Amino acid sequence: MEPLRPANEQEIRQLIQIYESNLPESVQFMLILQNILRLKTTVHGPDLDGVSHRLRKTIYVPNKDTFYHFATFVAISREDDLYVMAHSLENPPLELSSALENTTLIDWHLKPTFIIGGASIIHELVHRRAKQFSYTVDTSHYVNYWMPQEKAANIEFVVPDEVQLKRLEKEHGRILNEWWPYRYKSSQWYIESAIQHHGGLGLFDKTSGALVACVFINDLDGIAHLYTVPDRNNRGYGSTLAKAITRHIAVDRQQHVQTFITLHNEKSIRLFVKIGFVPVNEIYWLIMQ
Repeated sequence: MEPLRPANEQEIRQLIQIYESNLPESVQFMLILQNILRLKTTVHGPDLDGVSHRLRKTIYVPNKDTFYHFATFVAISREDDLYVMAHSLENPPLELSSALENTTLIDWHLKPTFIIGGASIIHELVHRRAKQFSYTVDTSHYVNYWMPQEKAANIEFVVPDEVQLKRLEKEHGRILNEWWPYRYKSSQWYIESAIQHHGGLGLFDKTSGALVACVFINDLDGIAHLYTVPDRNNRGYGSTLAKAITRHIAVDRQQHVQTFITLHNEKSIRLFVKIGFVPVNEIYWLIMQ
């Protein structure tokens, strides 16, 4: 029997409440659930067809009445950009491991990307499946940083005189994708959808109108793609945008704020720690290739 079933809206809200009671350690997965629910309940019909498959995730829970016992869930995106986000509050996550081992909902032939916590039992499972299909696994280790909503709402920032702070538009996705070192076949579609449905901010030169720095909210509902064009570095643009998007998320979206940073990115770590973000947990991206 299939071990997972789609969660309804009420069940997703119940999961969010459970994860919220375990803050700050579970903040990244609480926000993932919130982000998926937001899209599910606000975008419909033809508008939904235009959304990147990476953003269009379905949340699945254990196929039993007591699904909420360990708050186990698996979120799976559409086939053209297959991402699997999985987590459980059980330690070790035996229920989650069994579900991932036996589910037929993941098409392993499509080389999915897994976004998971640090449980070795889940990492080992993904590596076994990769070996079965003669894939390799590229593992990236990130630390999650968060700031509570009440603190983030009070952040202040000053925009440098030579630039203007404006919201990003969908058409900016093309240039952001060109700047992104991790771009792939459908990444422009993903970035455009993230800007349109989650939001982003840019700094634009007042004289030329050119976009010179950017940031947007990604599919993990976190601050992402903070970037300044090289000839504008060391002018405080990154700090300005990080503060602006943090305040935007806290005030306009009324929620906590998170980002995730690789261990070797010392510059970004210093920037976000200086603003007031605190490390709370680890997250791993396991990419099949």
